[in-house]
Amino acid sequence: MNTSPPPSDFTVPLSLEPHHQAEQFRKNQSNPQKGKQIYLNTLAIYATRFYLECLGFEPDLDASDGLNPVQQMLLGTAGLAVADQGQLECCPVLPGETELTIAPEVSCDRIGYVAVQLDNNLRLATLLGFVSEATEPVPLAQLQPMEDLSQLLTPSMAQQRMQRATQQASEQITQLSQWLQNLADDSWQALDSFVNPASLAFRNQTTGLGEGVIGRCKRISLNDQDVTLALGLLPLSESSTEIQVQVYCTQEQTYLPPQLQLSVLDADNQDVMQAEARATEAIQLKFTGSPGEQFSLRVALQNASFAETFII
Repeated sequence: MNTSPPPSDFTVPLSLEPHHQAEQFRKNQSNPQKGKQIYLNTLAIYATRFYLECLGFEPDLDASDGLNPVQQMLLGTAGLAVADQGQLECCPVLPGETELTIAPEVSCDRIGYVAVQLDNNLRLATLLGFVSEATEPVPLAQLQPMEDLSQLLTPSMAQQRMQRATQQASEQITQLSQWLQNLADDSWQALDSFVNPASLAFRNQTTGLGEGVIGRCKRISLNDQDVTLALGLLPLSESSTEIQVQVYCTQEQTYLPPQLQLSVLDADNQDVMQAEARATEAIQLKFTGSPGEQFSLRVALQNASFAETFII
């Protein structure tokens, strides 16, 4: 969502599109007075929808009473649904009117009521403000400013999914101390699951062999490109562990995708180390850490990335 909302008295030009839709709805009404009201409601809905999209919210047009011919006929509503939240009533205000009047039929089942002033030529719609509830006419001067509307609405569905994903990621921190006890979740497999362990470069720097190195790997996919992420642990002392990280091409590939990047991030999510593939079979990073220290690994290729957080 945008951090800077549009200002108060936000004005929306009314192009041919909303007028065409309003005319189609008006034609469905045999009562001229109701047809006129629905025409104005449709313009108010269009302007409010435009504003919501500027804020980053997702109007749900299919669930909006104000765009449903049956609900228009029964209630004369100007309801605009916001994904996963409810409906805003988009109330048209004509020039010279000084109050926002809310129809009794929609006075108790809306998350808010937006005053949309239409000019004499129906070419401009100005969002004056809103109220969260009202049983009596509200003077336009007492409306809450439009920039406060985002406080009334909860995050959109896409943002909720992102927040859930972030929360799940934070909950799924991999405890490397468990690897030392031969415990790991199913996503991290034995080294010979995807790669030939003889080809791995995990080495004890003292012996030159893989002695004492505890390693696991997982297959990840970025832009339909499969690679293997391997992580090895070499305890150096009670207070220090060497971390060896490698990204390998799969057996079906000769080289890693060009410009694939491997990064190590600190606890503040800042890059501290990085390696990039350049016609190579593998890339590697190595560092040491202390028990309880947190870091993240990120593998990125163009606009796709994989990240996971670990605690030593």
